[in-house]
Amino acid sequence: DLDKVIVKIIPEPSNRVLLADKGDVDIARVIPPKDLSKLEGNTDLDIRVYESVSIVYLSLNTQKAPLDNVKVRQALCYAANRQEVLDMIADGKGTIIGSSMFPAFGKYYVPELSERYNQDIEKAKELLKEAGYPDGFELTITVPNNYQQHIDTAQVLVEQLKAIGVTAKIQQVEWDSWLSDVYADRKFQSTVVGVDAAYLSGRALLERFTSTSSKNFINYSNEEYDKLYQQVKTSTDEEEQVELYKKMETLLCDDAANLYIEDMACEVALRSDFAGYRFYPLYVQDMAKIYKVK
Repeated sequence: DLDKVIVKIIPEPSNRVLLADKGDVDIARVIPPKDLSKLEGNTDLDIRVYESVSIVYLSLNTQKAPLDNVKVRQALCYAANRQEVLDMIADGKGTIIGSSMFPAFGKYYVPELSERYNQDIEKAKELLKEAGYPDGFELTITVPNNYQQHIDTAQVLVEQLKAIGVTAKIQQVEWDSWLSDVYADRKFQSTVVGVDAAYLSGRALLERFTSTSSKNFINYSNEEYDKLYQQVKTSTDEEEQVELYKKMETLLCDDAANLYIEDMACEVALRSDFAGYRFYPLYVQDMAKIYKVK
């Protein structure tokens, strides 16, 4: 057992990599995938990759024109190549998703939704034409400037959306401004963000998209979705709850509530003279099981 644990908050990812490489920290969590190569060859480190349960997507303000049109939102989804996003920003690591549920949640997860919007440029163009935007439109993607991976994701999407005539620009803002203007006041058109759950349950992930939820910053409103959620709340049958959650996920996907991209991979660098590390898909580190082997 460990006699003492010192926790260091290291906001800058490159510094976490540097300290891990030099041996100044014993465990470094959330190493950016593209920085892992810097640790290759360091035989003192054990590099592990886990599912992070942090869903990354292009959030679409469904009450802000032209994103209030479901065909426009679907067109954006068809225009994106999510594997290319992963390849460009995360060395291909991560799990492509199609709705607001973590793959790690097993019984709640609907894997086939990840195939719903495989890239189809012609389909995207046709949907834009049907929606009244044959020549595309301008789109602002607001991104918090303290998340480089979100900035990188937005940059890839900007290039991909050009193929359907959508001219997207990135607006970087301070994290405090993102929280107040985007999340709280909902003054945005679209934004790249990672969303996790306050607690590990299907309800924690899906409740936020009910029309009256204070967390529903994309202003999603679907009467059927709200009814399904009320059924979940009153149901005492687990199998019924699972099916209701799956129906809710499918609605989010069909309505293109967000342009879903990935469940981020989480990389951990662990000194090889420690064992017992156990990964939890939350911001939790259980140090009680870790011990030194030499």
